[in-house]
Amino acid sequence: MDENKHKYIPIMLDVTDKKILMIGAGKACAEKIRGLQAADVQITLIAPQRNDFFLNKPWILYDEREYKTGDLAGYDIVYSGVNNQSVTDNIIAEAKERNVLINIVDKPEHSDFISPSVIKKENFSIFISTYGKGPGMTKKIRKTIENDINLQQLDQEAKEYIDERKLNSTKLNQ
Repeated sequence: MDENKHKYIPIMLDVTDKKILMIGAGKACAEKIRGLQAADVQITLIAPQRNDFFLNKPWILYDEREYKTGDLAGYDIVYSGVNNQSVTDNIIAEAKERNVLINIVDKPEHSDFISPSVIKKENFSIFISTYGKGPGMTKKIRKTIENDINLQQLDQEAKEYIDERKLNSTKLNQ
């Protein structure tokens, strides 16, 4: 496959009123859920086996069963971590048919988007990506940034900048 086929731009997607579906409950899906948890959104999870990680999370609606065609109806964003290529192919086809954004976990070549690792502070975020080629490496890069940079100080400086900018904007509009 031509590695230059996919061209990515960093965006922050407003998921306030978006319906999100996760198909599969393996380790990779758990990683995606950890990232989605920070967004404070409701997620529907379809998986045939219970995974304790997904239990007792009121923001996850757990539907304990296999995926079936039609499950993507009404969803805006789908993550799939199914370990069956035939089922994955069906999910991809349905997503394309319904014009639903899809991420096939650990398979960026079949995904509309990839999810970066995120360092989230109150006043800024840092996104780290290897463009889906080395997801484990993003953890190392993230830890290096967290260990080598005073993120609390930067967050405070960002807050001061934002507050000053608001004050100046208010003065200009008076």
